[in-house]
Amino acid sequence: MQQFVFPAILYKDLENRGYTIVFHDLNICTEGVTVEDAFLRAKDFLQVYCKCAIEYNGEVEQATKYADVETEPQNIVLLVDAEIKDEKGENVKQRFSFDI
Repeated sequence: MQQFVFPAILYKDLENRGYTIVFHDLNICTEGVTVEDAFLRAKDFLQVYCKCAIEYNGEVEQATKYADVETEPQNIVLLVDAEIKDEKGENVKQRFSFDI
């Protein structure tokens, strides 16, 4: 098993109908009706993103440190995590690593 943690910014939409979470490191985003809904969708999306990145690239990009993330005061920086396992429960990154 391997765990990935990325900072994401939570934005309340302009019409107050929901929330958007953006992973600026990965150029991906998702949304939800409530904060909890948006966060759970972000966790799922990050997990799928990491699985695909490992499968096709052999690795996942490095995350920005939480302290280095800048945002407007009305937005919130969250840490979102994803756990990736292969069929045997082994560390996926080692399974897909290769030398260049």
